[in-house]
Amino acid sequence: MNSPWGEITVEYTMSEFFPSSQWPSNEKYRIEDYGFLRVISSGAHPGDSSNPDEVSTAGPYLTQGQWFEANLNNDQHKDLIYIGSNCCNRAFVLEDLMLTFINDGKGHFALTKELFEDGTFPCVQGGRSWLSEEFDTYHPCGNQQDYTNGKIVADFNGDGISDYYDTSILYLSNSNGKLENKSLSNLPSLFFEPGHGQIFVHDAAYGDLDGDGDLDIFVPITDYTEHGFKFGGEQDPCSGCSEQIPFTALINDGTGNFTANHLIPRFDNWVEVDYDNHGHGIDNIWPTTAAIGDFDNDGFGDIALGWFNPRISHLYGFSENSAGVVYFNNGNNDWTQRNYVELPANYFGSNGNANDMEVFDFDNDGFVDIVLASTTHEPYYHSRVIQFFKNNNGTSFSDLTATLSPDHAKYANGNPYSNWWVGQGKIHILDYDHDGDLDIIDVNARTTIFLNNGILFTLYDDFVDADDEILLWPIEIDGKYHYDFIGSKQTCGAGSCVTDFYQLLDPPSTILLEDFFTKSNGFMNALLEASFLTDDIRVLLDMNELVYRNNSLNSLLGFTSHAGSFQVIGGSLMGNHHGSFFGTVYEFNLFKGGIIMNQASTKAFNQTRWFGASKAELFYKTMESFIEFNLFKFRNWSISIGELHSQTVAESFMEEGGNTNLNFLSSNINYRASYLNSLFRKQLFGINVELNVGARRGKQEAFEMQSSENIAFLSHRRIENHHATIKLLKGPYYFKYSANPYFGNNALLGFQYHF
Repeated sequence: MNSPWGEITVEYTMSEFFPSSQWPSNEKYRIEDYGFLRVISSGAHPGDSSNPDEVSTAGPYLTQGQWFEANLNNDQHKDLIYIGSNCCNRAFVLEDLMLTFINDGKGHFALTKELFEDGTFPCVQGGRSWLSEEFDTYHPCGNQQDYTNGKIVADFNGDGISDYYDTSILYLSNSNGKLENKSLSNLPSLFFEPGHGQIFVHDAAYGDLDGDGDLDIFVPITDYTEHGFKFGGEQDPCSGCSEQIPFTALINDGTGNFTANHLIPRFDNWVEVDYDNHGHGIDNIWPTTAAIGDFDNDGFGDIALGWFNPRISHLYGFSENSAGVVYFNNGNNDWTQRNYVELPANYFGSNGNANDMEVFDFDNDGFVDIVLASTTHEPYYHSRVIQFFKNNNGTSFSDLTATLSPDHAKYANGNPYSNWWVGQGKIHILDYDHDGDLDIIDVNARTTIFLNNGILFTLYDDFVDADDEILLWPIEIDGKYHYDFIGSKQTCGAGSCVTDFYQLLDPPSTILLEDFFTKSNGFMNALLEASFLTDDIRVLLDMNELVYRNNSLNSLLGFTSHAGSFQVIGGSLMGNHHGSFFGTVYEFNLFKGGIIMNQASTKAFNQTRWFGASKAELFYKTMESFIEFNLFKFRNWSISIGELHSQTVAESFMEEGGNTNLNFLSSNINYRASYLNSLFRKQLFGINVELNVGARRGKQEAFEMQSSENIAFLSHRRIENHHATIKLLKGPYYFKYSANPYFGNNALLGFQYHF
């Protein structure tokens, strides 16, 4: 490219290979495939001060890019689209290409220019000056002015293959499955009128505006015609006058052919303001972001706008510092006829600046809500906060940011980790952790995730990068676990800049495996707890009556009966474990032995770090055989020791609620243990006192759970349990205190009657 300052080249290549071990990693993410794309700019510019807030110094052009998930060949694997960008001189902007990558199904991507009809990667931005009054509205790189946040990858013609749109550029897949430039034929002429000049749009949104099932586009153009022209291209006889180019709804006919609709409120008046806007005393309210959503559930798409300058919103009839507005479709694609609804105040008040917005139903009440990312004017684009605006049945919006997002203010005072601005960014709404609900990924110089746990959105930002700018684009690369990302590292010298892109995969295999094999821990603990219920049953064998026992989690009620040297006991389990039990015992002198069986169910829960929380209902059978010797028995006090063999078998079950749920075919806990039990009963001062203390300790253990994926979960933990209970009874009233590491410590006060 020939710039006013000499020749500039941009080279697309790859870096030399470096293994992951040479790059940063943490317990969740590691850098992989470093340098699968390298972009090198050579040549310099003299700096730029055309925007007083975005002053650059002389040096090489900085190259970056946005990454989008796409379906480019109609298979089940996610492909990639790269849209280049560069800065920092508006007097000559480098050409930026669109690159396409096909996923081979194994997490690797092939750069594929054959996806374009002409077999070349097209220019989709730049290639000229954004400041010059000499311009070509039919420039091959498009007629948009300045960088936009409104680049869209979506299927506009309904053939299942992703298309691309940005202001005046439209690439659609054709009958051969190749992307073809359809800008001039399928977009309205307003984008190419010489009298309109280069079109400036800060953001764009897509969705179904007219309720016909295809994707339309809303383009909040913030621009005026060239001096001496009216909107539409007609010359203005007043020479020097200009007209506002209105907000535009691009209505899709279903094939990717768009017609313009301008029935949207506009703000073409400028107002006197009480602040110095770089030497000007007037200003105009305009949107830096927009979104489409059916906010009143009438089947038609409504339009939301977020203000660049809420500090003057009250001068346009809105509330003070209003963050934005929603305009409703009247059913005939007219957004001017119904009453609008304001958004709450911008988080930063008069210093706020809406940067990006998205819509989704974050509270699951059936009405889509709005999340709005805002930054500050002073310091310029320094800070960032995402606000949560709840949709109240299509009649109003409430700011629930403080309620739903406990960490929302972490970047409200800037980036605590580096000097990079965090104000410029792009929100992505997707299921980051694959648990079935939608999370928020905010892509900026410090990419952040707000994880949806069903009640709150908690912040996660512990990523790694090759430099201190953690600009990460969410791309599901390997189809496993949590979302992956594409990041970059930029290195600049006196006359060139090198940007290397890499994959950021989660998580390192050793940490992942360790966490994965804890998926059975909660279920094993529940089955162990079931086996410990027999400790209470064995104590009750000394009675000959209606018997009961309870703690804070479980209780049992049954009947025990003696017949000579034989004894039987049976009854019901209630509480966390619900079912029945039965036991029989033979007693000879100081020895006794028997079998106790439980058949019950329990609800079990398991928590992992990376795979989330899961639950399951377990149906199980426990059989314990034991032999016991009475070491000591004197009046009201006895001490016994014993050996037991316990086996618990659970039916197959499917865990639920986690982001990777397993179907467990069988579960088996089998162990031998020694136990000791001491029982003391006495009447003191008219109060019947009962003290029971016991403990068991495993000798040989074998715990196994098998999943349908042929994964065996084995455990060799030491089985220990101890329990202590003191009971005081006077008349029908009693007090009992129990201590048990599995069932907890609890105090009970009540009354009882004997039959």
